[in-house]
Amino acid sequence: MKNVYILFLLLLGPGLLFCQEPKKPMKILVMVSCFPKINNVSVMNQITGLIDRGHEVHIFSFLPGNLVNVQKDVITYDLVNKTMYELPSSLDEYDIVIFSMGHKLFDIRKTHNFKGKIVVFLRGYDITTFLTQNPHIYDHYFEICDLFMPVCEAFEKILKKEGCSPDKIIVYHSSIDCSKFIFQKKKLPKKGIINIVSAGRFVEKKGLEYSIQAVAKLVKKYPNIRYTILGGGTLRKKYRQLVEELKVKDKITIGHWLTLEDYINVLHNSHFFVLPSITTEANNQEGIANVLKEAMAIGLLAIATEHSGNAELIQHKVSGFLVPERNSNAIVEAIEFFINNPNKWASIQRAAKNKIHAEFNKEKENDRLEAILYALLEKQINEKKWRESWQYELLLF
Repeated sequence: MKNVYILFLLLLGPGLLFCQEPKKPMKILVMVSCFPKINNVSVMNQITGLIDRGHEVHIFSFLPGNLVNVQKDVITYDLVNKTMYELPSSLDEYDIVIFSMGHKLFDIRKTHNFKGKIVVFLRGYDITTFLTQNPHIYDHYFEICDLFMPVCEAFEKILKKEGCSPDKIIVYHSSIDCSKFIFQKKKLPKKGIINIVSAGRFVEKKGLEYSIQAVAKLVKKYPNIRYTILGGGTLRKKYRQLVEELKVKDKITIGHWLTLEDYINVLHNSHFFVLPSITTEANNQEGIANVLKEAMAIGLLAIATEHSGNAELIQHKVSGFLVPERNSNAIVEAIEFFINNPNKWASIQRAAKNKIHAEFNKEKENDRLEAILYALLEKQINEKKWRESWQYELLLF
């Protein structure tokens, strides 16, 4: 009888389940390091998702970004005109201020006498290197801020170890727009080029020298392999020198950041995605890179290192491959496994796609973010109670 009742509720639709009045739209200020920034899609997905749900969102950027080369949504949502580069003397008009990165956090309770809610996202550098270099830097903020949202469970453990109350922590994965990354079944080419791709900032923690070394070894046995690395940063010159030293300039291309549309075209024409992230000597780590999620959603076979939150995304040999950090031979072995076992591709691609759509879909995660922020305003953010409430609502729906 209970199952019949739930089915009846499903058929009725959510609008008839609850007769409460619509909640008042929130006014939210999002603090970012630099805006617009072509490679910062995850934060923009959250901003546009909240706007889509009827909320008024403004952006404060510590630095002006590139106004020439921008993602399409910057124009579609008129985000430049929603961005300020100087804070007003009062922030009283905002219900919530979101710091999209912890290392830019400052005490707006003191500087602006802010009485609303403060939410802090922790994405990588801010909870690893920055914290290592500045011990106890967050102790004061654990008291005055209302919610911390690390992007993976690995960072949640660090927060708890540092003394943040578990009631103030909710893991929130950055998400991707699955409607743009359309799944395409990949097959091993019988003839022609096998395309491998990586994307990300050219910084030490991305570990791209190890994938370059791996491909340099692979092309000796598989001369039809081509490797494209897309991004930008201080290590571009170093990577180009390495490619020259290994004499693989005709096999490895080091390109620049692309617009989302152009990047998707590259993914559609590729077979493997490699993310060789490493933990640096300064303890710099990343959470779960969105480029990895995008590649898996679109059907690429993913090889990533056992780094930070990657194991929360990839189940080894089920939805991709996990290899040790700083090990080019392990990357070689993973790619060779895929080349020698094309019958395994379909199940791994399907598992990867299902994982992304279930847990990293922008629409689902933005619904969840909205619910979390409303619960915070209503002072019902206790993680255990909130999880139970959310699961109950999901059951009803």
